[in-house]
Amino acid sequence: MVKMVKCMSAVIAFAVPLFAQANSKGAFEAVPKQALVELKATIGKPFSAGLVFIDGKFIEPPYKVERYGTAFRVNGHQVTNQVVPWDEFLKTQAGVRVDKVEIPASDDAAPAAVEPGEEESSGDFEDDFDDLFDDTPKPKKKKAARPARRTAPSAPKTKSTVVFEGDFRHNARTKKMLARLNKMRTNLEIALRNGGACFFGTRYSTVRADPAPADMFLDAIPAVMKNSSSFEEFSSDARAKGISFLSEDIMRDLYRNKLDYIKLKERAKAVKEERKWANMLRSADL
Repeated sequence: MVKMVKCMSAVIAFAVPLFAQANSKGAFEAVPKQALVELKATIGKPFSAGLVFIDGKFIEPPYKVERYGTAFRVNGHQVTNQVVPWDEFLKTQAGVRVDKVEIPASDDAAPAAVEPGEEESSGDFEDDFDDLFDDTPKPKKKKAARPARRTAPSAPKTKSTVVFEGDFRHNARTKKMLARLNKMRTNLEIALRNGGACFFGTRYSTVRADPAPADMFLDAIPAVMKNSSSFEEFSSDARAKGISFLSEDIMRDLYRNKLDYIKLKERAKAVKEERKWANMLRSADL
């Protein structure tokens, strides 16, 4: 078990950095229509290996991994924001301009001044403490009024907008960016074909697990989902079984979709059958 836990811990550093585009709105960033028109899509062939989760929801195989303009999709579900923003492609075009619009900052409200003669706490509690045991409390001391303090307004912010009104034309830079996107799509497909697992989310970075920890997860998680009556119990049981490479946010999403244990149990059974037959075929070849 110690050896396997070390394997699982290594996956933490294997979170996919280029997919780390969490979105507080709970939805992936839409791909611009022009990006779809100009870059089109690259779609892989269906396959039945690996595990895919989107916001904790298990997506059943077979899988088709697709570069969809500037983002990625699995089985038609978008699973990332724009990996390379469309604006980066537009910036390579002749005649493009970047407009910077200043966003005015609202002045911070100034605190009210202390009026003359108004009582103000001095921070010295001796008089108040003595008054608790004194039949003739001492009169409160009057403090001089303090001048109003004004907070300096925050510096104005700027927002950049890429404006391009011509016809988009591919060049060496756009081809290089597109090739990079296609390579990333291929690497994602290979990772799944090899039996890995991918946990995509709209609020957190993508985590990709190698085959060994993915197998451990699939063996353990259906029973943990079925038998847990609270998130705390679910999380504790999962950690005890070595599932330590997933963040709390991902674990909470998995718990919200705990009824997927039925599909995951069937998937675990199917994987064992597939490997059994594969081993038998290899033995027959020998």
